[in-house]
Amino acid sequence: MRIYVAESIFQRGQAGDGKGDMKILHLVGQREDIGGILSVIRCLHQVGPVDRYQHSVWVHKGYEETREPILDYRRGSFIISDSFSHFLILFTSVLSFLGVRRLLNTESFDVIHAHTRGGLIVALIVSWLMRRPVLFTNHTFAKRTGFYRWISKQKRMTTVLLNPTMALHYNIPIKNPRSWIVFSGCADHFLDQQIAENSWSSTGPQSKLKLVGMGSVVRWKGWHLPIQAIAKLPEEMRSRVEFHLWGPEQRDIDAQAFSNELKDFINKNNLHDSVFLHGPTNKVVESLQSGHFVVVASENEPCSVSLMESLALGLPALAARSGGNVDIVHDGDTGVLFENGSVEDLKNKIVSILNGEIRLSSAVEIRESVRGWAASVMTEKYNCIYDQMAKLNSSQS
Repeated sequence: MRIYVAESIFQRGQAGDGKGDMKILHLVGQREDIGGILSVIRCLHQVGPVDRYQHSVWVHKGYEETREPILDYRRGSFIISDSFSHFLILFTSVLSFLGVRRLLNTESFDVIHAHTRGGLIVALIVSWLMRRPVLFTNHTFAKRTGFYRWISKQKRMTTVLLNPTMALHYNIPIKNPRSWIVFSGCADHFLDQQIAENSWSSTGPQSKLKLVGMGSVVRWKGWHLPIQAIAKLPEEMRSRVEFHLWGPEQRDIDAQAFSNELKDFINKNNLHDSVFLHGPTNKVVESLQSGHFVVVASENEPCSVSLMESLALGLPALAARSGGNVDIVHDGDTGVLFENGSVEDLKNKIVSILNGEIRLSSAVEIRESVRGWAASVMTEKYNCIYDQMAKLNSSQS
């Protein structure tokens, strides 16, 4: 498979104070401000240039913003981002389309950009019934790959995948301008932070290994894996390891159940001196830099922003050999990969780190490995796609 990336077709202007002359409507449907997709949109908004591109986000009417920078929102009563029920996604998307159609009849948008399964169905209906070109960024490794291949072949659909591994997973050929690869970038300021001088290689033979995690406390993030791996360590090694997790607890039933399972496991295995659940934080840089390795244990996470932020800070990764991690982490250089879902292999990797058997690249080299995935690079690629989408929309109006 040949891989192409978007190249800029315009000279980027300087940020201004006026509204953008191109308006993009992001179909998301979130009820909570939990980062991820919204972090990507915030990067697009911040990098701009704001005198050319104005980003608006379609969310559920119950959504509450808890992060900065503040985004421009449009709200709907029925739209949802995702659900275990395919019928519920379809039903709510049909109702949501009616609201989006009313919005599009009263407000002009140059590009319709869907990011979630709920947003995708709405965008698909827009392309069929309103005959408008739409853009879909796939942020997940779904099991029903045939459906997404079919989506990518629809007449007025443009598809963005996050990395080459995702393109292979879906068996979607990358052929600009119908399909693209654009990594979800980390904010540029992470690349400008001073690298913390606390690398594991510079510590003493009996130093305490600090593992850090950053992300919502949800089951698919796999936070139980490092906790269970620490519990399996011999006592003399367990006393030398700490795992610090920063992230909010989501309000849905399964997320609450998972959070309670973690706390019960910590209590039953007497891990209070080894595992620390800190909750949400706005001090992302300081929290990440307090550790020696960042842990990314999720299964098939396509492009972990917190992983790239950590690497940009010079922090090596201890990550599952899954999803986009294999494109981002250079095993043995910028981090260590463990077998996906394997507590035993993760434990063995921790033991190898404690025993000094793993030697990685310097913090500066780790940072340089992700410089090409900064938010400014991502935004330039998306702006290229938006320009082409706007031309398509204008020609078909």
